[in-house]
Amino acid sequence: MKYVYVLTSTPKDLYYEQALMSAYSLRKTNPTAQIIVLVDNKTNASFTEENKRTALKKYTSQIISIDFADDVPNVDRSRLIKTAIPEYVSGSFLYIDCDTIICGDLSEIEKEEATSGGVLDGHCMLDEHIHKKYFLARDKKLGFSGTKKLGANINGGLILAKAETEEQKAETKELFKQWNEIWKYSAYKKHDKHDQSALNEANYRTGLKMKFLDGKWNCQPSHGGLAFLKDAKIIHYYSSEFSGKNYIPYYKLADKALQARIKEAGDIPEDIKAMIDQPKFQFNPVHLINDSRIVSIMQSPLTFTLADIKSHCPPLFNCMEAIVGGLRGLAKKVKFF
Repeated sequence: MKYVYVLTSTPKDLYYEQALMSAYSLRKTNPTAQIIVLVDNKTNASFTEENKRTALKKYTSQIISIDFADDVPNVDRSRLIKTAIPEYVSGSFLYIDCDTIICGDLSEIEKEEATSGGVLDGHCMLDEHIHKKYFLARDKKLGFSGTKKLGANINGGLILAKAETEEQKAETKELFKQWNEIWKYSAYKKHDKHDQSALNEANYRTGLKMKFLDGKWNCQPSHGGLAFLKDAKIIHYYSSEFSGKNYIPYYKLADKALQARIKEAGDIPEDIKAMIDQPKFQFNPVHLINDSRIVSIMQSPLTFTLADIKSHCPPLFNCMEAIVGGLRGLAKKVKFF
C-alpha cells in the first residue's frame, strides 16, 4: 500500500508546512511506509534552500512533479492531480489530505474488503448532516444526484483505492476517470471547483461501489469525530476552517502561528514534534453547546448576521438583546400566570 499526498503550494501559504507535519507523523508512526507526494511543477520549483523548503524530502519516499501551463491556477492544479492519482501512482494507495496528523499504524487499511472507500463527511448520514440543504442545493445546481442517491456524503480527505487484481484496477481507474471528468465539468462549465461533490457523483455514476470506512480513518473532531478519537488513525483538522479572522482553532496543530514557526525554521521544531507525537491531546479549550435548538441553527445566515452586528455595531446588538430579553421575560411571566 502506498500513501499519497497532493500538494500545490507557494512560499506565501502554509500548505507545505501542513504537508510537512502530516508526512513527519506518517513516517514516525509507519517507518517503512512508501510515502508519495504529487506536486505541480511550480510547487516543485519552490523546494529550495532559499525558500526553506527541503525538509519534506526527509520524510517522504518520492516526490513526483506534474507539469502544467503557467496560467493554470493552483486550485485547479491540485484538483486535476487529485482526481487523476492512478495516472501517476501504480498499485493500491491511500490518499490523505495534507491537513492531517497520522496517529498510528496504517497498515490495517489493507485488510479492508472494499476496493474503494472513504469516511462519511461529518461522521453521519445525509439526513443527520447539518449541511444537508447545502449539499443538495449544490448538487441540484450542478445537475448531480450522487449525494441524494447515496443518502450520504463521502469526505474527500481520505480515499482508499485498491488495485491488486485486474478487477480492482479497472474499478479504481473508472472511479477516478469519472471523478476527473465530472470535476472538469463542475469547474469549467458550472464554475464550482469543489472536489467532494464531484467525487460523490463519480461514485454514483460508477455504481455506488465506494464503501463506508470506520471513522477512525478520517477522524473529523469538529464534525462529530470525537467519538472516534480514541481509536483514530488519522486526525483531519480542516485547515480551511481557520481561514477567517474570527475562527479560533480547536486543534493546536491547526494554529497558523505554529505553522508559521515551521515555515521560519524550514523544518519542524522539536517542541512541535513533541506535540505531533501526542496528536490526540492537542486541543484548545472549547465551548460546548448542548442545546439541540442552538446546534440546529449554528450555520444559519441569521446566526452569522447577529455575530456581525455584535462585532461591527455593539450598541445596536445591545439594544436588540435588551428588547428580546424583555420580551422573553414577559412571555415567561404570562406563561406562569
